[in-house]
Amino acid sequence: PLHSECDGREREQRSRARGRPCREQTQRPSVITRVYSTTMPTVRRSAAALLLLLLLSAGRVADALLTPKARGLTLEEIFSMIQSEVEFDFDTTEGALVSRLWDASNEFEWEKALGDELLLDRKYPYLLCNTFRKASGRRISGYERSDMLREEIESHFGEEHGESDRRYYLRTLYNEEDYYCAYGQLPATVASEMEGDQYIVQPVTASLKMMKGSVDRMQKAEIFADPAAEPTLDVLLCPGVAMKGDVMPAGDGASEESGETTTITIEDVDSPEGTAETSFILETDEEEIPDWMVRDILSELMPTTVASKLASAMEETVFLLSEAYGNRTSPVAAGDDPEDVAAANSRSKLWKGLVSDYQKSGMCDAVYSSRLSWSVVRASDPDNDSSVVHVRFNATGASEYDAGCLMTLSLAIANHPDVCTVELRERFKTANHIARWLTQSEVQDSTPFLDAGIDGSGQVVAISDTGVDLDHCYFRDGGGNAPGRGSVNLAARKVVQYVPFVNDDDYKYGHGTHVAGTAAGKRLDGTGMAEGAAPAAKIAFADVGDSAGNLRLPLDRQLLQTGRPHAQVHSASWGSDFNFYTTQARNFDQHMFENDEFLIVVAAGNSGHGDAPNTVGSPATAKNVIAVGAHHSTGGSNPRGSLGPSYIADFSSRGPTSDGRTKPDILATGMAVVSAGALPDVFGECDPSRPPSPGGKSDGLLSLQGTSMAAPLVSGTALLVRQYFVDGYYPTGARDGTAPLVSNPTGALIKAVIMNSGQWLTGVDNGAAGVTPVAPYDNAQNFGRLSLQDALYLPGRTNMQITAFDRRAVEDGTSVSETVVVDKSDGCAYDKLVVTLVWTEPGSQPGCTRCVLNDLDLTVTIDGKTYYPNGRDGPDDVNNAERVVVKGVPDGTEAVITVEASNLIQRYQQYSLVA
Repeated sequence: PLHSECDGREREQRSRARGRPCREQTQRPSVITRVYSTTMPTVRRSAAALLLLLLLSAGRVADALLTPKARGLTLEEIFSMIQSEVEFDFDTTEGALVSRLWDASNEFEWEKALGDELLLDRKYPYLLCNTFRKASGRRISGYERSDMLREEIESHFGEEHGESDRRYYLRTLYNEEDYYCAYGQLPATVASEMEGDQYIVQPVTASLKMMKGSVDRMQKAEIFADPAAEPTLDVLLCPGVAMKGDVMPAGDGASEESGETTTITIEDVDSPEGTAETSFILETDEEEIPDWMVRDILSELMPTTVASKLASAMEETVFLLSEAYGNRTSPVAAGDDPEDVAAANSRSKLWKGLVSDYQKSGMCDAVYSSRLSWSVVRASDPDNDSSVVHVRFNATGASEYDAGCLMTLSLAIANHPDVCTVELRERFKTANHIARWLTQSEVQDSTPFLDAGIDGSGQVVAISDTGVDLDHCYFRDGGGNAPGRGSVNLAARKVVQYVPFVNDDDYKYGHGTHVAGTAAGKRLDGTGMAEGAAPAAKIAFADVGDSAGNLRLPLDRQLLQTGRPHAQVHSASWGSDFNFYTTQARNFDQHMFENDEFLIVVAAGNSGHGDAPNTVGSPATAKNVIAVGAHHSTGGSNPRGSLGPSYIADFSSRGPTSDGRTKPDILATGMAVVSAGALPDVFGECDPSRPPSPGGKSDGLLSLQGTSMAAPLVSGTALLVRQYFVDGYYPTGARDGTAPLVSNPTGALIKAVIMNSGQWLTGVDNGAAGVTPVAPYDNAQNFGRLSLQDALYLPGRTNMQITAFDRRAVEDGTSVSETVVVDKSDGCAYDKLVVTLVWTEPGSQPGCTRCVLNDLDLTVTIDGKTYYPNGRDGPDDVNNAERVVVKGVPDGTEAVITVEASNLIQRYQQYSLVA
C-alpha cells in the first residue's frame, strides 16, 4: 500500500532531488464531499449511493457529479500503445463522428465507474499516463514518471476514502521517452480529480481489455470443431487484485440466495500439491479467490438461476454508439453518413444481440453452471506482477450454443472492474549425431566439449511435449528406478520425472520422444547413433499430448514447475501462429523474472515459407526466452539438393513480433534431424543397422525437420553452458578443483553466451524458388547460427576466450563500465571482440506495442570510437538482448564496455554480460 502523506524519507529525498517538493496531503474536498457538504453534512457513503441512484435514473451523473479534469487518450494514442478490440470498434468511421463517438463512449464509462464506486464500493481500472517534460530538456525515466503519478494520485484522497480505497498499484503498459502509461485501479472520485496537462486518465473499457482479434477468433467454428478442444480465456487481473495471501470477501454485488445452487470448479495452482481442486456453492460467503469474481460474473450471466439486486443488466453495460442514454444527447448528428453510423455500431450491436439471445434467455445457464473450470494463479508482488485467472470451456456436453456462450462470457468478464485483459488462448501445435557436432565444432564427428567432459552431467532439462517412450534404449533406466510423478527421482538414469498431464506415453514415432532424444538422449548400453546434445543430462518430462499428437496444456505455472528445483532449463518445441505478445508470453517472462536462474527455450515456429514476416508465434514472442529458428544440416542428413548448414530452412518462422522486436533469437540445425523414434508396442527399441534417410524412420530412430528439432538442440547446449560455469571450467576452460566463480548462473547469462556465439548465415534456401539474401540482425537470422566453439574457451580446442559478468545491476539514469583487454595468448586466434548484453525483466501487458519496459543501452568504446549494438548507428531501445561485434581487434586492445540505464520503470535493473 502507498501512503497519502510524505512520511518516507527516501521518497521525499527522491522528490526533492528531481526539483519537486514532496506533496503533502491537501485534504481538499472531492466531488463526493462537495455534494455532501451542500446537501447532507452528516451523510454517510451509503446515503450517497441513494443520491447517485436518483441521478443515474435521470441520466445526469456525469454532469452533476463527475467531470474528469484530465483528458483521456485519443484513439491514435491507444492504437499506438496496445493491440485491442478498440481498433475494430472505431476503425470503420472517420472525422468528427469518430471523435464524438469516442467522447460519448468515455462519458458513458465514467458514469459506470462512479456507479461502481458509490453503489458497489469498487474501484475502477484506468490507464494513467504521464507526458511531463522538463524545461531543461533532461530525459525523465518511467521510474520517475510513475513516482510523479503516485504523488498526484495520493493528493486527491479525501476523508471519505477508506484504507482499501487508498491501496493501489501501478503496472506499466508503455514506457518511452516523454511518454509513460500504467494500469491502476482507483476510485472514480480520485481519478477524476487528477489534473494538469501532463496527465492523462483513461477508463479501461471492455473493448480496450480484449486482445485484438479475440472476438473474430471466438466466432470461428474451428475452435469447437475438435471434440477435445477446450477453448480457454486468459484473464489478467488488475494490479493488486487477488494477490497471494489475500483473504477476499464475497464482495458487494454477489448474488443472494436463490434456492438453487451452482457448483463451479476452482483450481488453485498455489496449493501445496499444485493441482488441488475445490468445489464451492455459489451462495456461500466463505470462498477464497477467485470465487468472488466468478460470483459477480455469473450473477450477470445467469439471471434465471441467480438473483442479483446490485449488478446491472449486462445489456446496459454495452455502449451502443448511436443511442442516447437518459437525458444525454446521441453522439450521432443529422449529417452523419448512415453507412458510417451503421459500421460504427456493428460491434456493439453484436454484443447486444448476444446478450439478448444467450444471456437474457438463460440459454447458457447450464453451460455456465457445469462446463466452466476457473483457475487462478496468484501473484505475490503487486508492483511487478498481476494475478491471472484461466477460464476453460470443458468439452463434455458440447452444444451448438457454445460459441455464443463463450462470447457472452468474455463480455461479462471484460465488464468486471477487477479485470484488465481478456484473451482467447490460441491453439498450440508441435512446431542427432550430425546436429551435435555441427553445433560444437563444424568439423565432422568432432565434439570438443563432450571430449572435455562437458556432457550435461549434473544437469536436468525439463521438456513439455507429446510424451516419451520410456522403454526406448535412449531413455530406459536399466536399474529399476522409475521416474517420479509428483517429485523428482534423481536416482533414475535418464528420465527423473514424468508428469502425465494428459497421458503417460507417446504415440508411434511421436514428436515428444524425438525432441527428448535430441536434447539429452543416451543409449543404455554403449554409444548410440543419434544421442542428444547433452547425453549425460537427465530429463524431467511433462506429457501434454494425447494419442493423436494434439496438445492440451496445463496452467503455465504448473507446466514450468516440471523438474523444479533441479531443472533450470525448460524446452518447449510447440507454439501458436499468434504473433502478438500474449498472456502466455507474459507468464513465461514473469516466471523467468521471478526465478532468475531459469531459462525457457521455445521453437519459433514453422510458418516462414515464402519469407512470410511476423510468423514467429507465441510463446516465442516472449522477451526473456530464447526463440529458436532452424538452419539446414549437412551431408547425408540433408535432403537431396539442399545447400547445407550455412542456409536457413525456408519454413523457419520470421520476425518481427507485433511490437517490433527482432526474432528469432538464434538458429540451430532443424533440417532432417535424426533422433529417437517411439514404438509403444515394442519393448527396448533402439538403433537400426544404419540411420534413416532424411524424413524417414527405421527401428528406433526417426528423421524430422522443424524448429521443434532446433529448440531441444539449443536446450541441450544450454545445459553444457550451465555445466561449464557450475563445474568450474570458467574461466580457464579446465577444472582445477577450486570453487567455481559462477556457481549459479542466471538464465540471462546462459542466453548471453549462446547469443554471443552466433555466426552469420548466407541466405534462406527456398529450394526451387532460389535463395533469399539475409543480413545480420534481420528477422530471418537475427544473431545467427549457434556455434559453441565460438562461445566458450577450451584450451587447445577452441580459439577464443570469454569474460562473464553475472547478476550485475545498474541504477536508473546511471551507467556501469567494464574495461577488458584483448588477450590472444594460449592459442586464442579469434579476430573479433564480441560483447553481448542480456537482461531479464518483468512480464508486460498482453497486446503491448512497446513490450520492453526497461531500456538498457550497450556501447563498446575502442580508441575513442564508440560501437553500437545490433548493427545500428545508435542505441537499440526495442530489444532486451544487444550485441556489438568489432572485427580485426589486435592483441592488447583495451575496450571499455558501458551499460547505461536509459529509461527504467524501476530503480535498478539486473543484467548479464559476456565478452
